Amino acid sequence: MPLFNQYHYEPLCREDAVRLILLNPAKYQTAPLRCSITQHCRSTQLEDYAAVSYAWGRCELSRTLEIGWDDVSYLRITPNVDALLRVLRTPNEPRYLWIDAICLNQDDETEKAQQIPRMRRIYAEAKEVHIWPGLEDDMTAKLFTFFRKANQLREAKQQEMASRMAHPMRKVLHDKYDGSGPRTIVNFFNRPWFSRRWVIQEACLANRGTVHCGKYSIPLPVVTLAAARFQSLDMSSYTIKMATNLGLSTAELSLLDLVWTFHEADCLEPKDRIAALLGLLPLEQPFHLDYAVHWTELYKQAASSILEHGDNNTKLQMMLHLIEFG
Repeated sequence: MPLFNQYHYEPLCREDAVRLILLNPAKYQTAPLRCSITQHCRSTQLEDYAAVSYAWGRCELSRTLEIGWDDVSYLRITPNVDALLRVLRTPNEPRYLWIDAICLNQDDETEKAQQIPRMRRIYAEAKEVHIWPGLEDDMTAKLFTFFRKANQLREAKQQEMASRMAHPMRKVLHDKYDGSGPRTIVNFFNRPWFSRRWVIQEACLANRGTVHCGKYSIPLPVVTLAAARFQSLDMSSYTIKMATNLGLSTAELSLLDLVWTFHEADCLEPKDRIAALLGLLPLEQPFHLDYAVHWTELYKQAASSILEHGDNNTKLQMMLHLIEFG
């Protein structure tokens, strides 16, 4: 790729501006990926757009995204982003998307520090959040069918009834997957997306969440409810527990509650242990996120906020969390 054809980001025109991509349609999956990158002010009505939630994985920038119409430039993207864009691309209509790998200038730390506190609004105002755990495998179609069947337990609200259904579910798992059902389910929930910390608010804030594995898709609530059913079958793992928790209402949870609930979720930056959860705080508990500060300062600010909005039990809970997790 010639250097003079590389895409160069224009600075955001206003403090409240965000970028969206307008992904070109294509009738064939193998057609080159092409989009335009546009800026939109948050003080005005944004175009109808969908946001994308995925795990970054290896930052191997080995694929190319064409940008522009006449004077085409190029942006390097990862194979994971390439694959998900090809699935989300429609045959006939362009579509607006927000995806961090493209809509944020990854080489501009100042811009990222300004944009990260706005993740709450970006995901909450999207008409849909497309969740990408990765490509399909040989078991995906059967697994998604089973998830839908597991949701038939929705009416079994009493634990006694759920327990009575446990044996039939185990039998279906064994018959449908030749005894490999539990391992198939655990392998699905062990995909990196389910252990990533930033996806918590991305999924919980979604007006409508859709999980895509390659060409197969399923509503997020079906997945979270199925995960809850699997916990009743003694198939619990942290990632299954996290998938279950993505179905919880977080409206009444404090920052300390969120830290406890999602304590095992992964992130690369220490400050993201706090920053990735702030979008779920009730609006009456505002927390001004300055992403440019050192993580130790952010932790101090978080501790002060927890104490300010806590009760007599808060100090004890903070000490227990410190003892348990350091």
